[in-house]
Amino acid sequence: MSSIKNKNVSLLIIFIIIFILLTLLSGNKVVKIDNAADLMKYFSRAVANKEIILASGIYELDPIFIIDETCGNCENPDQPVVATAGLIISGKNITLSGPEDKSAVIVTNSGYGIYLLNCEQAILKNLTITGGTRDSSALATDAAIVVKNSTAIVKNNLIQNNIGDSLLIEKNIVGIMGICGRENSRLEISNNRILNNSWDGIALYRDAEAVIEENVINGIVNVAREAGGGRGVGIGVTWNARAEITHNLIKNYWKGIGLFVNAHGVVRGNFIENCLTWGISLWDAGKGKPRGFIEANIIFDTGAMGMSVTSSTQDDPGYFKDNIVVKTGQNPAYDAADYYGFQCALALHSVPENFEITENIFYNNRRASEDLPNYDLSQRDFYDELEKRKTEIFELPLKQESGFYRLYFLK
Repeated sequence: MSSIKNKNVSLLIIFIIIFILLTLLSGNKVVKIDNAADLMKYFSRAVANKEIILASGIYELDPIFIIDETCGNCENPDQPVVATAGLIISGKNITLSGPEDKSAVIVTNSGYGIYLLNCEQAILKNLTITGGTRDSSALATDAAIVVKNSTAIVKNNLIQNNIGDSLLIEKNIVGIMGICGRENSRLEISNNRILNNSWDGIALYRDAEAVIEENVINGIVNVAREAGGGRGVGIGVTWNARAEITHNLIKNYWKGIGLFVNAHGVVRGNFIENCLTWGISLWDAGKGKPRGFIEANIIFDTGAMGMSVTSSTQDDPGYFKDNIVVKTGQNPAYDAADYYGFQCALALHSVPENFEITENIFYNNRRASEDLPNYDLSQRDFYDELEKRKTEIFELPLKQESGFYRLYFLK
């Protein structure tokens, strides 16, 4: 009997040892890095099952010249593009993080700052990413973070001051984005502050999908052609990309949120404010069938139209409902219809029959001419309707940074 008991105890001990070994093997190995040279060296090859933790400090990267085999935002993507990258991260199950105060500052000195390429299950968090350099090719999809053929979580980062050379930007128009999702990529983008970058805050191109939530995307200044922050689109989804865009704050950009060509987007509960031109655009570019499910957003203070619809999609085209549109169409420079379209709060250029437009609130918007539609409520009716939406608005996570919220609820 005792021999059987001893045998069972031995088997139990062996089982526990095997379990502990498997647990240790399945976990990520932690690697601590405190200087740029070690960081660049570490990612000079593919990496698997590693958690890289950066100490506080400045990590000044040397640019790597690369050939991007496809063009992310071209009509014909099958053309190589010469570019630069700061870090190229490939492999699987990789976390790159800094202290919670984001005091690990990566100065990329490159076009594709952190380039996730053929990387499965990557996480970038608690980093400051800055100092991008605009590549000379206008076809390069320069961004602080570029994600291609990869799955990634990008959260709690400060992505700021990626501007680039002013002469190149004036020549090519395109600058440096905050985050760019490219072919065959799946992204979760949350709780980032994307500030003062010289092109789109977040852009998704062919075959990219993303959940984009609770990010502050602030151009700081929505300058014209010259280099500076706020150029481009706050969030742009184009070609056949798909996105769920919820509870973000977009302000001080040329344009707010765009669903272009064959894009599919759920756009819900966002603040879109102080845009040089339009707030939200559903646009087929004369060749696509975009779908937009646009609900409970606040569009406030734009130079051109608040919302624009140009789509021939008949199969489940989407809707525009329960939105608040205030103080749009403010700049007479965009009054001509051949600029962006009809200069009014809701510009309906081409609207599918079953595209639902309902329960929206309009107030204090400007029209280029009297023959354009006027959807505005009286001041009294507007405040009555706003009172009904108060609970819903108070639940929006980024309301304290919203000019609309401060004007109508904190005055």
